[in-house]
Amino acid sequence: MNERYEALFASNRDIFDGARVLDLASHDGRYSFAALKTGAAHVTGVEVRQSLIEKAEETFAFYGQDPDTYRFVCGDVFDVLAREQLDVDVVLCLGYLYHTYRHTELMYRLHHLAPQHLVVDTMVVPGTKPTLKLHRERDAEDIRSAAQDAWSVGRVLVAWPTVPALQLLLRAYGFEIESRYDWTGRLAGRPPVPGLEGYARGRRVTLRCRSRQAAVAAGWDPVAPLPGAADPSPRPRNRPRARPVGGWRWRKRVNKVLARVTGYELRRAATRR
Repeated sequence: MNERYEALFASNRDIFDGARVLDLASHDGRYSFAALKTGAAHVTGVEVRQSLIEKAEETFAFYGQDPDTYRFVCGDVFDVLAREQLDVDVVLCLGYLYHTYRHTELMYRLHHLAPQHLVVDTMVVPGTKPTLKLHRERDAEDIRSAAQDAWSVGRVLVAWPTVPALQLLLRAYGFEIESRYDWTGRLAGRPPVPGLEGYARGRRVTLRCRSRQAAVAAGWDPVAPLPGAADPSPRPRNRPRARPVGGWRWRKRVNKVLARVTGYELRRAATRR
């Protein structure tokens, strides 16, 4: 948790100071609590499992957190985003994006929520093209897995993006990536850390994103391209294809070969009328 705190919160301290935060799929409240300790003024957590909300509230009470600084809402993320009137500055989408296949619906809701910043931490699949890989969650009853929704039959279907797919998805809904946390540099030369293997192998990424609309309104400087994460270079134009060889040209070429090898050549048989 200490390493993740550094990546998710300490390195983004400037956006949490005095912010109203929305924590999607807030689980047991660990990231909501971290946001408050990093300077957030208020956190709203959304979690579908009531048992996890009760655990979060118990933890917050144990540590004496002011009840006016947090609220937990029990419900499906999509249902809550559709019905609740939320006024937030920062959205946390940590460990959730790879537990759904409804990415465009999620980003549509976040676009209209209009936060200034969005922090994304997600599993990804290797690839240089913007693609999604479908998976089925192993156990919907496992609190680490996606809960069943109205469209699930048995095991829940989810989709993992490539990094280019993630970039395209964010851009399409008005977000731009400000930075990608350097997990490789952070973990280089160290023995394997349990729970961080995905980051070390590049199978999990942490992105700080901002609303393009908010950036323009505030006059923020343009973002720099991510190192090694630029759009794939355009394909070279296809060379003009050679015209298909006509029948007589084909016979001429074949005859040359046959004459050289066998002394015979092809001739068209005379047709009777």
